[in-house]
Amino acid sequence: MKGFVPLREEAEKRGKMIRAASERHASPDEACKLIKNFGQAEIKMIKYVDSHAAKCGIPPQISDQLKLGHKNTESMKTKVCAVAQQMQQREPAGPSLSEVLGSPAAIPEATPSRRRGGSIFDTLEGNVLERTAARTSN
Repeated sequence: MKGFVPLREEAEKRGKMIRAASERHASPDEACKLIKNFGQAEIKMIKYVDSHAAKCGIPPQISDQLKLGHKNTESMKTKVCAVAQQMQQREPAGPSLSEVLGSPAAIPEATPSRRRGGSIFDTLEGNVLERTAARTSN
């Protein structure tokens, strides 16, 4: 049984990694890799139990339980990895806002003003003093 304990500990460690990834809502791609690694650890345990059952007196139901657990792992791996593959193949999620509005994606360049410098009286609509002077001269 000395050889089984490290295999079980490795599977437990990989199982905890899956649980932690689930709690932090890891990506399907990361979850797929973690589940594959866990499945490999399960296979090592199953092979050990099958090859040492008679010598170590391991009951047959232990092997059956491990195989059933691995079957569930394989089912979960198939589902999660399929989602991960779909996400990798997915095209961009539709047009951008600028494409929908028909505006350029880049910011337009500023046009140089007629004169250099500005004054504290400049607003978005021009120089307040120049507008006032134009109104009074009419």
